[in-house]
Amino acid sequence: MKLQTLKKKKKGFTLLELLVVLAILAILIAIAIPVYKNQKEKAAITAHNANVRVLETAVESYRQDHDGKLPDGLKKLEPEYIKSVPKVPAGAVEGSEEYDIDKDGNIKPGEVDKDNSDSSQTNPKQN
Repeated sequence: MKLQTLKKKKKGFTLLELLVVLAILAILIAIAIPVYKNQKEKAAITAHNANVRVLETAVESYRQDHDGKLPDGLKKLEPEYIKSVPKVPAGAVEGSEEYDIDKDGNIKPGEVDKDNSDSSQTNPKQN
């Protein structure tokens, strides 16, 4: 008789167990999404700052090869000094999609401080 009652016992999870699992998954997702977003933003800022440094180096090389003159635009650096002018990574700087050079040879938008990722731009290069 005991054997028959054991076989007739239903297998599966209770509603409470399923709700606990769903609650745990919801908590993990709530933690993971902001962390992922923050890391993505930091990666975009790092890529942007690397692009600025590469462009500054290319402008300086151009300046040395052309008796101190600056290029009219960053496209003048292609293909001799850089393969192509990069685009500003999405999420690095608000309102800017392309890099430009000002009359002093500074790259705009300038480097972004990773710690204060509020897009406060700095450009330490002063000529």
